[in-house]
Amino acid sequence: MAQSRLIVLPLLLLFFSIFISCDTEDPFSIPPPDFSTVPEPYDTSNVESVDLREGVRAYIHEEGHGEFKVSPRDQVSVYLSLRTDAGEIIYSTFSSDRTNPVTVTMSVVGETQQVFDYSIIMTYTPGFKIGLLGMKQGERRTIVVPPEQGFQGLPEGHNNYQYRNNTLIYDIRISNIGPTKSQ
Repeated sequence: MAQSRLIVLPLLLLFFSIFISCDTEDPFSIPPPDFSTVPEPYDTSNVESVDLREGVRAYIHEEGHGEFKVSPRDQVSVYLSLRTDAGEIIYSTFSSDRTNPVTVTMSVVGETQQVFDYSIIMTYTPGFKIGLLGMKQGERRTIVVPPEQGFQGLPEGHNNYQYRNNTLIYDIRISNIGPTKSQ
């Protein structure tokens, strides 16, 4: 009788371990963002475009105010949505019911960085930096970035590699401009 219990116990443990291993949810996976709360793109139909440089264009929907303009040394609080020219949303500060701006450190904006989760770093391109420079607090802009100033040079395997041939469209509103904090 004791011997049959010794056989049943390992079988139960084996069954239990197999049952638990069938759970398909990865506890380390990051759920995709919910883009249903992202506002519609800014309407550029009645706004004249301004050529910035290197093929980057801007549509200024609302002028900013104050004496400070975004410079390469600043930290900027922004609300933004990044879409492809086909309308696919890549990133938005409004996703998943968010309502707060994110902080962008201008000194690293033009550099391509690998990210492992949904982050503002996904938006960093040379064209994004060109479009932000010179903006004032409260300004609303649509920045149109050609592939050469966007994700075209990304290596295969990068999160945004699939967008390497897309024109990128940033809808931006500057919430605050401040100097970069000391390290």
